Amino acid sequence: EIEMFLKNNVKVSHNPGAAMRVLGFAEVPKMVDKGICVSIGTDGAPANNRMSLIDEMWLTSLIHKGRKLDPKVIPAESVLEMVTINASKCVLWDKLIGSLETNKKADLIVVDPKTSTMLPMHDPIANLVSSMRTQNVKSVMCDCKWIMEDGIIKIVNENDIIQESISRSKKIIERANIRIPSRFNFKN
Repeated sequence: EIEMFLKNNVKVSHNPGAAMRVLGFAEVPKMVDKGICVSIGTDGAPANNRMSLIDEMWLTSLIHKGRKLDPKVIPAESVLEMVTINASKCVLWDKLIGSLETNKKADLIVVDPKTSTMLPMHDPIANLVSSMRTQNVKSVMCDCKWIMEDGIIKIVNENDIIQESISRSKKIIERANIRIPSRFNFKN
């Protein structure tokens, strides 16, 4: 299949959380070595409840090292490329996004590296891939517009969205007549 991917310029979305949960593992190191464009995704909520590219970067860096028993497999630089320039290539938007260059949209994040999760900071790229958490992302800009600044989402009311999500999920459970068993052993 890898040769077919190469021959047909197939682009791959690697979703390690979902893969570990339901699908199994793709030969991502082999694809990268052959020059196939591999990005990182989260897949959908049924296959990956975390939905965090930051977590997926960390998983990508770990699972292939463990599977291959080689600490040099999929280095941090490759993982960072997978979530930036390779991701833009996979959706055919690499002329617009994926790297900070003249004539590209200003899509960027501001990361606070001075937290206990990211220190010590000897290798910034390795720290982004293996130490960063979602709470390290302080601001997000898309197409020159701040959508989150200093931890505050500016384009929607986050609390309203959370409350709506809670309400809708309860209604889905009720409509589907699903009974979720209590897994906590406690008495009222």
